[in-house]
Amino acid sequence: LISKLPKLKALNPPDFRKAMKGKTIVLDIRDYDAYGAQHIENSFAIDFGGNFATFAGWVLPPDKNILLVAANGKQAESAAKWLRRVGLDNVTGFLNGGMFEWMKAGYEAGHIQQMAPHEIADAMKTGEYQIIDVRAENEFNTMRIKGTINIPAPETRTRFKEIDKNKDTILMCTTGHRSSLAASILAQHGFKRLINAAGGITGYEAAGLAVEH
Repeated sequence: LISKLPKLKALNPPDFRKAMKGKTIVLDIRDYDAYGAQHIENSFAIDFGGNFATFAGWVLPPDKNILLVAANGKQAESAAKWLRRVGLDNVTGFLNGGMFEWMKAGYEAGHIQQMAPHEIADAMKTGEYQIIDVRAENEFNTMRIKGTINIPAPETRTRFKEIDKNKDTILMCTTGHRSSLAASILAQHGFKRLINAAGGITGYEAAGLAVEH
């Protein structure tokens, strides 16, 4: 019964940090550019403005408690309802005041660089970057950037060893949502040199840059 599920608590930064211990994960549901600017380290990034419930059902462990970082309390409440619709019932609280309050409390934060389409094209000319396309295989086969490697976002949980940790890694999807999720997963596995392709391959093609079909 929904009435027996955990009540969503608004937690101040110290209480939120304390609640992170044990069988708990942090899920950041803000826009991917906000997540990239600053986020709680080792958190999952699933943009509430994207295909939120589906992505959450793909990758989040159902046996763990979930703490949310949201734009506001209303967004957190909505996210909790959607998570329960895919069987993720243990949503226990959200960070009251968001990352603004977290930073005021003096806690550490992680960052993911966001790169625009023309910047990606320039980076690829140097040969010093690798692009991981995290879309599904059928999407990748329809349109892609030459030289990219296809590892769908959910598979980054198990196939991260196929990616060179020592190279700057650009993650790309259709618009930037799944690639941000993939970046958050790789960061949990110790990747430091991660870049999210803002606008994804949609923005890349719209900028008039070359893609393969």
